[in-house]
Amino acid sequence: MAITGRGKGWEMRNSIWMLWAILTFGFLNYVSFYYISYRVKQRKWFFAALIYSFIFIMTMVLTEVFPEEHWMTDVVIAAFLIGWIFSIVHVFKIRTEYLLRLEATITTGQKAKEIQSLKEQITREYGGTVEAASKTAAVSRVMKQKSEEKVDIVDINTASEEEIAKVPGIGALFAKKVLEARSRENGFTSLDHFVEVLSIKPHLAEKMKPYLAFPEKTQTSSLEKTEGRIVDF
Repeated sequence: MAITGRGKGWEMRNSIWMLWAILTFGFLNYVSFYYISYRVKQRKWFFAALIYSFIFIMTMVLTEVFPEEHWMTDVVIAAFLIGWIFSIVHVFKIRTEYLLRLEATITTGQKAKEIQSLKEQITREYGGTVEAASKTAAVSRVMKQKSEEKVDIVDINTASEEEIAKVPGIGALFAKKVLEARSRENGFTSLDHFVEVLSIKPHLAEKMKPYLAFPEKTQTSSLEKTEGRIVDF
């Protein structure tokens, strides 16, 4: 049964590295681990390669330094063969993990290539850099959203809590305080009255001002109309 989604054929081709451990009688078993650690960027297999390399090097050194010490040579060779057998068991044990990691690495690499290819296509079609194109598109979306948004002027003395909450700078929590203050003050007579009662900071007041209507506006417009009349006696 296949371990990965790529089939047994792919898995067999990507298991050839195991032969370095199986067929070399321990002389090159470390090559298997160096290879797979490089392919899937796993340090634990790199460290295993270092250990098998150390066993091989120490075997060569000790047999050369103490050629007449037969008992030591026998011990070293025995340890070397045990290390070789252990490396064979090791490669079979990690094969499944390696194939799964390799498949994930290849899949991720393919996705990265597809993304890069798409970026290059966008650059060719629209010119400039992809980043610039992305920023331009983002700005366009924001401008479009703002143009589509309809902001109504709210009569602060008659508006509902939901309507007041939509005013820039107020929000849902502050809208409750506005209603409480409006009830307590029997309505707001002007923007200054509104700001004073609720202790609103100047920069927030300026932000809210274009969206709020107060009685003072109506009174002002009435006075302007009166001043413009010609009264006959």
